[in-house]
Amino acid sequence: MRKFLLAMALLCSAIWAQPSESDFGQWPRSYFASLGFNVIATRGDFAERNVRLKDKDGLIETINFPITKVLMSPDYNIGVNIREFTLAVSFQYWSMMGTIKELPTEEKMRYWRFGIEFTYNFFYPEPFQVGVGLGYSYTSLSVQNNATSIRGFADSDLMGSALALVTNMKYFLTDNIGLCPSLRIYENWFTAAHTKEAGTQDLKSYVWQTYIAVSINAFVQF
Repeated sequence: MRKFLLAMALLCSAIWAQPSESDFGQWPRSYFASLGFNVIATRGDFAERNVRLKDKDGLIETINFPITKVLMSPDYNIGVNIREFTLAVSFQYWSMMGTIKELPTEEKMRYWRFGIEFTYNFFYPEPFQVGVGLGYSYTSLSVQNNATSIRGFADSDLMGSALALVTNMKYFLTDNIGLCPSLRIYENWFTAAHTKEAGTQDLKSYVWQTYIAVSINAFVQF
């Protein structure tokens, strides 16, 4: 996580810098903030497997994953446009009740994602633009009472990263306000899990999960 934040800070510093004697420094720039809503379909290892951890007393805890296939979340973005290129910082967060594999009740789950996205905008500088790019994000999934052992039930956290294919369309209603529907396909690999008794442990076999997010955002550009 620290390496990711450092890389993002260095990249943003390079983009925001204003070289005085280069062509790049003369490229038109604008900044934006957007707020939207996601509908997310998910499938992958969550429905096929579980994870077992050995706690500090040598007991086995089994983490059962949520198998709810459709999720919803808000979508927050800030960024900079440099001519036909866009660099954005994105944040998604949702909390909801979800069905847990092999457990009889629904439990509260919380999922958040923090990442960066880089897109190229075709048809710039027209009022209608089509963007295609890539993203990288850090992801975390917390679920209540989905870890089981002879002690009973416990909460768990799953942590990892994701690469994304990003496509969107920008339509400017005015010079500074517009709408941006988008499609993102995230391929997540979860590399570590945490429970109170077992602590944080690296997973020997990564947990893979695909998220397909369709969103519509309103943005302000300045």
